[in-house]
Amino acid sequence: MSEATLKVDAKGRIVIPSKIRRELGIRSVVSMRVHEGEVTLKPVKDPLESLAKLVVKGTEDVEREIGRLRRAAERELLRED
Repeated sequence: MSEATLKVDAKGRIVIPSKIRRELGIRSVVSMRVHEGEVTLKPVKDPLESLAKLVVKGTEDVEREIGRLRRAAERELLRED
């Protein structure tokens, strides 16, 4: 079990230490749940990651399109909050 004391900045942000991010597989998006005074963060699996594995490496136009879709999905997730 990992544990850390984290500082919250003026905008309410925290930085999750890289060791813990690697341990949990956190990339760019997490889900947050508040229950009975406790906060739980869980990594959100990138839905395009499995698609990217199917793409033949070196197919630049497809890789570029996957990157564009990933950025659009991240923006949409952030907008839902």
